[in-house]
Amino acid sequence: MKGLYSYINLLLYISLFLSSASSNDLQVLLKLKSSMIGPKASGLEDWDFSSSPSAHCHFSGVKCDEDFRVVALDVSFAPLLAGTISPEIGLLNKLVNLTISNVNLTGKIPSEMRNLTSLKVFNVSNNGFHDSFPGEILTGMTQLEILDAYNNNFTGLLPVQIANLKNLKHLSFGGNYFTGEIPEKYSDIQSLEYLGLNANGLTGKSPGFLGRLKNLKRLFLGYFNAFDGGIPPEFGSLTQLEILDMASCNLTGEIPESLGNLKLLHSLFLQQNILRGRIPSQLSGLVSLKTLDLSMNELTGEIPESFSALHSLALINLFDNKLHGSIPSYVGDLPQLEVLQVWGNNFTGELPENLGRNGKLCRLDVASNHLTGLIPQDLCKGGVLEALILIENFFFGPLPEELGNCKSLARIRTMKNLLNGTIPAGIFNLPLLSFVELNDNFFSGELPSHISGASLSQLKLSNNRITGKIPPEIGNLRRLQVLELEMNKLSGEIPEEIFDIKVLSKINIRDNNITGEIPPSISRCISLTSIDFSQNSLTGKIPKGIDKLEDLSILNVSRNQLSGEIPAEMEHMTSLTSLDVSENNLVGRIPSGGQFLFFDDTSFSGNPKLCPPSPSGVTCPARASTQGYAPSFVASKPI
Repeated sequence: MKGLYSYINLLLYISLFLSSASSNDLQVLLKLKSSMIGPKASGLEDWDFSSSPSAHCHFSGVKCDEDFRVVALDVSFAPLLAGTISPEIGLLNKLVNLTISNVNLTGKIPSEMRNLTSLKVFNVSNNGFHDSFPGEILTGMTQLEILDAYNNNFTGLLPVQIANLKNLKHLSFGGNYFTGEIPEKYSDIQSLEYLGLNANGLTGKSPGFLGRLKNLKRLFLGYFNAFDGGIPPEFGSLTQLEILDMASCNLTGEIPESLGNLKLLHSLFLQQNILRGRIPSQLSGLVSLKTLDLSMNELTGEIPESFSALHSLALINLFDNKLHGSIPSYVGDLPQLEVLQVWGNNFTGELPENLGRNGKLCRLDVASNHLTGLIPQDLCKGGVLEALILIENFFFGPLPEELGNCKSLARIRTMKNLLNGTIPAGIFNLPLLSFVELNDNFFSGELPSHISGASLSQLKLSNNRITGKIPPEIGNLRRLQVLELEMNKLSGEIPEEIFDIKVLSKINIRDNNITGEIPPSISRCISLTSIDFSQNSLTGKIPKGIDKLEDLSILNVSRNQLSGEIPAEMEHMTSLTSLDVSENNLVGRIPSGGQFLFFDDTSFSGNPKLCPPSPSGVTCPARASTQGYAPSFVASKPI
């Protein structure tokens, strides 16, 4: 009987202890709620007091064990906004998973977290925590597998205590302000599979010792770090590596051949460094490679022929280097290729004829090279091409008609080439096309009468040989902001429908054969900031309503046959900084106020019957000079 009594007392004691412990967890959670929620935030509404010993286990983001102790806490769903973590969090000593990410918390990491010795997941990423990361709290976290402090404001040195975490698989300190060197003891964490130290201010010798981390799958060291030396050849021994990112971290020297040993690597980011020399042909050993970015370096030589073995390549970025030679024909055979960007090099020869036939090409940028030949016809065979950028080369022949059916196309830029023929009519009706830049070529023929591009915001066709009239249907381009048709052979009148485009800010039809008057409807297009109608055969007057264009800063109607007076209302156009009405048949007196105080006589020359400003009551005689220019004058503010 005595034994039974003792057993009952023991059960009662355990029950009271567990009830007390779970009650403490409730109080801790309520304390955390009050500290984490900022003054203008909301969230955790269901975290309320209850006498039930298990009520807190039903709080959002909370999980408990069978004893109602909190083992997981995840508040990444709540917009907490600038709160802090209270020290009481250290009382949740059964926590296994602590995730407080992306909720804009600030302050310091409490030292009381050293009591969270059961933690396996510790995630405080995407917040505003500051000061040094308290490495001492990690001493007892021997079971920790994930430590994620990405994107905070931590400063100082990287905590060396991390080297004692023998189960750690994921370590992310990227996106902070850590300085100094990477501790060599980090190479002792043989369990590491993910190491992110990118986007800090780390310095010192390039960390070749990290090549000892044989289980490492993802290594991020780039951006804002500045290491001495080049890419460590030791990284070639990281045979499990899938991602290597050392972009923008001051790397010098050559790309080591040993990287070709990384058979599982699918992403190699070495862009924006000072790497020199040739691209090693041994990189053809990267048989799993999907993404290759060597852009913005000082690499020389040619694209290795051995890269034909890289059948998984989807992205090739080699732009802004000093590479030369041709773009190998096998590039067109790569079955997964989606992005090819090689602009700003010295490539010659023609583009591979079969480029795009894999049906996956979505972006091609070969600008600023010395390429020639015809534009391949199958670039949009798969219907996914978004950007075609061929600027500043020597391509000749027509634009492929197939591009007029490429409904995925968003940008087409072929300026400064030798292209000719008629622009495919379908280009003006593509639903996603927003940017067309075909200027400085030899395109001819007329613009189509059917124009309906719903997304087109910039249409640049200047310096070609386009004939015919400006189609009134351009007015259908309701998102058009920039229209550049200058230096062509366009004729006819300016369609008034153009000025129904409410967002049009710039129009340039300079140096054509445009006739007729400036449509009065121009006054409705109040978003205009720049107008250039110069070097045409326009007649009639400057529309009086032009002063309604309150944002207009540039107006050039020079070298036409305009007549009548300069509207007096224009002196109230305070935004007008550049005016040229020279070489016309304007008459009367130049307005004397507002911005006209700052325009010199070159703005008005070549109008024999135009008079300078003068005090009221003085007549304006016609004073033509023998050269057809008005006498020199400078507008001055009346006294």
